[in-house]
Amino acid sequence: MSTLIHGGTVVPGTGNTVVESGAVILRDGHVADVLERWDHDQAFDGEVIDASGCVVVPGLINSHVHGVTPGPLMPSGAPALPDDGWLANLDRHLLAGTTTVLNLCGFCTMDHVREADRRHAVHVRGATTYLPEAERAARMADGRGLPAQSGHSTVEKMLDDGAIAIGELGGGQTLGGGGQDLSYIPRAIERASGVRVHSAQARRMKEAVLGRFIDPEACDMAELRAAAAEAGLEGHIDLVELRKIIADSVLPSIEPALNGIREGVQAAARFGVPAIVHSAAATARVMRELMDGTPRAKAGGSRRPGAKASVIASHANHPSHTPAEALALAKLGRDHGWPAEVSVFDLLHRKQTVTTREHWDVLLQEPGLVDVLATDYGHEGHHDELISAVQDVAEHGYRSLAGAVAMATTAVTGLIPGIAPNGGRIEAGRDADVVVASAEDFRDVRFVFVGGVCVVRDGRLTPAARR
Repeated sequence: MSTLIHGGTVVPGTGNTVVESGAVILRDGHVADVLERWDHDQAFDGEVIDASGCVVVPGLINSHVHGVTPGPLMPSGAPALPDDGWLANLDRHLLAGTTTVLNLCGFCTMDHVREADRRHAVHVRGATTYLPEAERAARMADGRGLPAQSGHSTVEKMLDDGAIAIGELGGGQTLGGGGQDLSYIPRAIERASGVRVHSAQARRMKEAVLGRFIDPEACDMAELRAAAAEAGLEGHIDLVELRKIIADSVLPSIEPALNGIREGVQAAARFGVPAIVHSAAATARVMRELMDGTPRAKAGGSRRPGAKASVIASHANHPSHTPAEALALAKLGRDHGWPAEVSVFDLLHRKQTVTTREHWDVLLQEPGLVDVLATDYGHEGHHDELISAVQDVAEHGYRSLAGAVAMATTAVTGLIPGIAPNGGRIEAGRDADVVVASAEDFRDVRFVFVGGVCVVRDGRLTPAARR
């Protein structure tokens, strides 16, 4: 099977090259050639795609996703999504030009990851958080998706079985963040009052009880009263009871979750694999502690005792930080060799869970501070598209187009060996994972090829997208 894609702006993913009106030839699952131009009088034995007015980029690599396997969900070990849920999440990634994802629901087994990888065209990779304290935190926050018995697996076993990273270490579900706001606090309040509150209302009440840094001494009962009234809880629940409900939902998992981060970073150094740490106001203190106590990291560590591996600060633009706090922590991370990821969440278009882009902008405008782009999860998997994040970075001048594409391709492969060993670039011999999207709006993805097979055509999934 051969395909010629010509006439578009080819961005190979190297970070410094763009080929205007170039041509890419795909053959037998690989990139056969990249040409400066295609002679229209020349015959081609295969499908020909005119990509005029489009960009042609490598299949994007998303290093921070959730809900893409039939295994336990999130760092809290919540029940797995039904098959149509996690498959739909993979469909959305593929339709937006993402061809490789790293699942950070760290209590999935590699059998879960392999099943997802087998059933969908997206390459699904696995990370793990099978650490004693991380598992204890999950069971305190939720744990309904975990095996009944603790110690089901270990990081070492998971790495031996094919996991490529340790993460996500910490999470909003176990550390009083967005997962609590979206799910657990509203559920607990509804059980007690019969009233279902919105995530923004839950967040306001949580911060009235515990502050931004999850401190019981920070309780402001006057603010809680105002927040409860805004949420329509007056007459439905006593304020003292409401305070207790919120504290009981959030606090039990905090200490073990922080200890789990410590365990995970230590394990990453021991086994020489990347660790991915949840960056938020609740984890800033332990991140600083670990930065001060960890040797300067190196990307591409090997599985050998004592090897140095990268520790990636995920969603360094987390809105629980103030913009100034996010900037200071990311700079400290850079000084200690911790690469920074920023997640688009839904801050560009959907704006349901994150309504400000201020943190995004303040980090990206600092030269060399942010290494990679990702999405995280958004509301029920409806994050903004990774490809729209790439376009936003280029259009705001934070990186060149070539540099922005690299942040979702080769920069990821450099930090996380094993995620796409032969992907991330359009060059001869590489895997034929290629995306054609409108140059005006990258979200208008016209074609996606995985291993040279067309899995998105004219913006629609082909039968080859699911297996």
